[in-house]
Amino acid sequence: MEENKNISYVVAAEGVLRGFIITVVLLLIFAVIMTFTEISETTSSIFYLVTTLLSIMYGTIYAVKKVQRRGFLIGIMVTVLYLMVIYVVSVISGNSAVIGYNRAARFSLALLVGALSGIIARNL
Repeated sequence: MEENKNISYVVAAEGVLRGFIITVVLLLIFAVIMTFTEISETTSSIFYLVTTLLSIMYGTIYAVKKVQRRGFLIGIMVTVLYLMVIYVVSVISGNSAVIGYNRAARFSLALLVGALSGIIARNL
């Protein structure tokens, strides 16, 4: 039984890694677009949110499909790991460490998307 739990953690970490690959690819595409056009801060914010949610969805679906059980929990695990790494990188790069209303709302939305992605992936 303990071995199955360890496998779940490893697969969740693989899902997070795959989510980061999607994030990097989408951010590179966005950077190219930004070099040729003027993009508002609102549009950038929406793009970053959508990128985060798509990455979490992909990572969760990958992990749940590989484990084939506990979709809800795996989805939350992938989401929390992904957001923790994003938060640490954000603080290291000079952003504020304060978790305000905006970050809390994004975190809640990401948890909801991760959990729902896990449920949907488990039932496909």
